[in-house]
Amino acid sequence: MKKFLAAVLLCLAVSGPLFAVDTGRMWENLNITVLLSPELSFTVMPGHRWEFAREGNPGATKDSYFTEMFIGPNYAIKLDPTLKLKFSLWYYYMGFPAKATGAYPFSHNIEVIPAIDWKVSDKLTVSDRLIFHNTFFYSGELTDAKQNGLSTMIREMVTFTYNLDPKLNLILGDELFIGIMEDSETKPSSSGAGFYKNGFNSNRLYIGFSYAIDPTLIIIPQYVYETTYDNFGAIVTGNNHNFYLTVTYLFKAF
Repeated sequence: MKKFLAAVLLCLAVSGPLFAVDTGRMWENLNITVLLSPELSFTVMPGHRWEFAREGNPGATKDSYFTEMFIGPNYAIKLDPTLKLKFSLWYYYMGFPAKATGAYPFSHNIEVIPAIDWKVSDKLTVSDRLIFHNTFFYSGELTDAKQNGLSTMIREMVTFTYNLDPKLNLILGDELFIGIMEDSETKPSSSGAGFYKNGFNSNRLYIGFSYAIDPTLIIIPQYVYETTYDNFGAIVTGNNHNFYLTVTYLFKAF
């Protein structure tokens, strides 16, 4: 328990500059995963995000600004005692409520997610995860013809997980967002609301921990510093400081 409290204090200390920058946001995800076999599982994960602080323009605070839902299968296999290969194929719904106008544009996406875990030692695991994020529909376009399209974003995340005790892990990660294919008929976006633009879109730094209350219930609080960039990937357009909480339930069906 002492290590658990120390990890909580560490995350709070790092997130101290929250109120001195552009935005303060809260993300929540509920990960429900059914284990169908030692290799195969199926995930349903709803999520919600809200903004509670915006520096210099408090009237622009968005309140609830994003909802999401992931649904799909996962496959994992050990290549040897130190290497594990993982693959997921998820449908991803993204919704963007706009309080000022009452509009609710949304997008449909397919996520192709290969990953590999390398167990460096009994304490340290290094993971490299790629997401091929493919947007094929966005309701916010003005014409029906432009709502159907295709853009592809690659999200690569390298994560270091350090085991502090059997229930508690420290997590450090970095994630890059790089567009590799724009939709030819629409104005590209760097915010996620729409078809993504080519080039460097944003970067996220993660620090947090995972705590297993029991083998089937895991909480993962993290602090995420997110930097977003303009259409040329050269000028910073946002510094977003996020509290990110994931609650995972695991159900064994075999």
